[in-house]
Amino acid sequence: MKIPGTLIAGAMIGLVAGAAATAFFMASVGGNGGAQEDARGGPARGGYQPTVVMTLAEEAAVSRTIEVIGRARALKSVSITSEVTGLVEAVNIAPGQRVELGDVLVQIDDDQQQVALARAQAQFPIARDNAARYRDLESDEAASALESEQAQTNFNAVQAELRAAEVAVAQRKITAPFNGIAGLTELEPGDYIRAGDIVTTLDDTSSIIIEFAVPQESAGFVNIGQAVAATLTSDIGAAYEGEITAIDSRVDPVSRTLRVEARVGNERGRLIPGAVLAISTTAMGEQAVAAPGLSVQWDRAGAYVWRRNKDGVAERAGVVILQRTDETVLVEGELKPGDVIVSEGADRVRRGVPLPEPVSSRGGVSGTTSAADQE
Repeated sequence: MKIPGTLIAGAMIGLVAGAAATAFFMASVGGNGGAQEDARGGPARGGYQPTVVMTLAEEAAVSRTIEVIGRARALKSVSITSEVTGLVEAVNIAPGQRVELGDVLVQIDDDQQQVALARAQAQFPIARDNAARYRDLESDEAASALESEQAQTNFNAVQAELRAAEVAVAQRKITAPFNGIAGLTELEPGDYIRAGDIVTTLDDTSSIIIEFAVPQESAGFVNIGQAVAATLTSDIGAAYEGEITAIDSRVDPVSRTLRVEARVGNERGRLIPGAVLAISTTAMGEQAVAAPGLSVQWDRAGAYVWRRNKDGVAERAGVVILQRTDETVLVEGELKPGDVIVSEGADRVRRGVPLPEPVSSRGGVSGTTSAADQE
């Protein structure tokens, strides 16, 4: 049987094409059996390198956020009372009025005390000069020591009477002990006030102290000077910044909570004593390593990331996740700050495959790259 020439020609062409394809493949993977580097230092075109994005693992700290409810009180707060009994002569305050240190809030009738003060003021210089004169006479032996002593005693008594009269007059002027906001008062001129009666309240609201309690499990995560943010439950979004100023020395055995105080600014004056606020504070804990969330892979042995070793190929680094955010995870384990890891495309990586190296972006800041960028 004679074979047609066209069939023989087709077979020869097929053999030549197969041999050429085999030679090209061997040239691609030949030599040292792996990806060959081109003149730019990257893997030669045709060597297996997954398209990935590389980044650097960074040092970070595990944070713990505590969110509780607190109650506001004034930086200073007093209920002002009368020390004496008498008729109210003048009321110089209104509810909500800002007063300064030393302002007279209420004046109580002091006619009798003013008379006593005037008498003491008149007697004071006479008694003082008399005591001085008898001291001189005693030194000249013109007066006895007894007479000089009696003159000095009389002066001391007049001096005490003058001081008592001044105090009595001052007590009938009820003044502000510090700058603040006056509260409600029911006093009117002509009212009869008794010693111990409350005149009004006074609050210094330039800053606000917020009292709150944290669970005993979080007691180790609050420290003096730690930043806090407070928001009114009726005004979400308007945050008041401050810091922790006091921490109780013991946990309440009933509620199992620790009392904490924080001081926040009140420049806008919208915080008032007794208000309920939402408190948020974040504490930094143990050191960790930050990595992109997509870099973490899982298998039966646990979590791991792909790291570029000193030979430029992929190796596995086992990690334990400590904390996770929207885009970042904080881990500990074999990964160290500064390690070059795969941040995207980790599912395409296998042990030993070549990985690109991060390059510097504009301005010299370390950026990321992919295999396609190096071809």
